[in-house]
Amino acid sequence: MRSLFGLLLCCYASLTYAQQEVKVYTAQRGTTIILYAANAGLCPASVQVDTYLDNMRVVRSAEKVFIVPERTEAFKLCELTPVNPTRPYTFRYNYKFVPGNVLLQQYDSTYDYDLPYRQGSGHLVYQGYNGSFSHQGQYALDFIMPEGTEILAAREGVVVKVEQSNSQGCPQESCKQYGNYIQIYHADGTFAEYIHLKKDGATVRPGDHVNKGDLIGYSGNTGWTSGPHLHFDCYLAGWESRKTIMTKFRTGDGNSAGYLKERETYSRGY
Repeated sequence: MRSLFGLLLCCYASLTYAQQEVKVYTAQRGTTIILYAANAGLCPASVQVDTYLDNMRVVRSAEKVFIVPERTEAFKLCELTPVNPTRPYTFRYNYKFVPGNVLLQQYDSTYDYDLPYRQGSGHLVYQGYNGSFSHQGQYALDFIMPEGTEILAAREGVVVKVEQSNSQGCPQESCKQYGNYIQIYHADGTFAEYIHLKKDGATVRPGDHVNKGDLIGYSGNTGWTSGPHLHFDCYLAGWESRKTIMTKFRTGDGNSAGYLKERETYSRGY
């Protein structure tokens, strides 16, 4: 019996997601080919697989998008077998991935976030949701604050990515690549991102579990910025772009929560 196999692997990952390690690989059992995914990341990853078959068929799982748990070495995606094993059969496949669950439809929209700074302080929201400068079509917030201000976790979660090597910033989009940031994964599948931190300004590392109110870093003026501030947003994973989401914050004495408005100052008394 003569069998021929052809294989092509193509992996796509944007620069934003480059730290996450996801690989798709094959194993053979008789004439059956099994596709597996390994996710070495700190959060689940979405993997899309497209197969191109000649004299082969998918016998286990016809899905194209799979949610692979974090720290997984052998997540079975599908099985392929020859239609006619007495004839040559070939296959190839492409795959791409992003951290998070792109199929996620529901999350905890009632969660009350804490303001990401210390009790007794207050900061102006210079740019709010769908802001006129750089937040068009985004639910993101810019808090004006001096460099070196302590940044606290607005919600508990797992730190999945930290960038703190940059030292420059400017008011042009070309400087966006120089922004320092921390990404935290939440239990409901959402992410939070804290951007424009100072150089070496993170106090957490990937893999750390943080509680709401923990110190995670210090504000700065790196990346696409016209002055020292903290950019905060929460988002859902997506293939081409993220979907930012509205988040309610506890303000004042902490007994009530609501959406923050542009050009308003919010004090934290709790």
